[in-house]
Amino acid sequence: MLLTCSILTTSAVLFHNAFLLNDYIQTSSNLKTKILIESGDTGTDIAKKLYQSGVIKVTKVFIKIAINQKKSNSISPGVHEIDLKISAQAALDQLLEPTRKLGVFGFVEGLRKAEILNLLEKSKLVTGKLSQSLMPDEVYGTKNLEGFLFPAQYSFTPGTTFDDAITQMVDRFKLAARSSNLDKGYLNYSPYQLLIIASMVQAEGDTQDFAKISRVIYNRMKIGMPLQINATIDYATNTRGKIRLPYKRLEIDSKYNTYKYRGLPPTPISNPGEDAMIATVEPENGDWLYYVTVKPNDTRFTKDFNEFNKWANEFRANEDAGLFG
Repeated sequence: MLLTCSILTTSAVLFHNAFLLNDYIQTSSNLKTKILIESGDTGTDIAKKLYQSGVIKVTKVFIKIAINQKKSNSISPGVHEIDLKISAQAALDQLLEPTRKLGVFGFVEGLRKAEILNLLEKSKLVTGKLSQSLMPDEVYGTKNLEGFLFPAQYSFTPGTTFDDAITQMVDRFKLAARSSNLDKGYLNYSPYQLLIIASMVQAEGDTQDFAKISRVIYNRMKIGMPLQINATIDYATNTRGKIRLPYKRLEIDSKYNTYKYRGLPPTPISNPGEDAMIATVEPENGDWLYYVTVKPNDTRFTKDFNEFNKWANEFRANEDAGLFG
């Protein structure tokens, strides 16, 4: 019995060693290559690409490792820079390293269309120019891309056109709009009107305050009060910066001047993320009409105008003291 166990153990070791002989030992190399992983590639497809590019010694070792490790499901499409002649495990690990992925383009929530297009052009990751015929989903009833360029990370493969890149962003927006229920409308507001509100919510505050800010907007709209959203003035004047606006800016004759014109601005004023979209269709309950950021991470909400003025004076003192940088 002991002899049988010994023979089986020895056989298992020999098999394991033979398996390892078909794999490179080193986990890194100074020589590198670029591997294009396409959407829909299977583990076998990826193994073949790694083998044909000189990354791994044989395909079967990589396939076995990938099957036994759930993290292999997280390999994302795109161009990956991988070391040559490394072990199958090292190849899998490198495919999962974000820093090895080339052609990655991303931007944060709240950027404007012009800013995103400028960043994309400067990235040199896409070819051609933006087509004038490209437009969002017809359900929103607009040809303006403002608000529809969803903030996220994108991986552009070689040959991606400007239109292809923008289409990816719009498609991601549609997913977020569906996930947040923005595309279903809310109260008497259309999906496009909700997108305009979400863009203001995104531009006006921090994530923890989004649901309260959206409630303030709805409360003001309900009583016919001007929205008085500072970020709409910034959009109209193509500026960014201080929370306190110069009085001259409040006098500009623009439909985006929500101090002068009642109701929503004509278009979104930024490209919001999903948190702002959710807050727009799930506003927090409250009777607030005013809010002010007194100091960083301290935004206060009230229905009382006198209390608002008191806090506004506190904000001015804090701004003068340099608390806002």
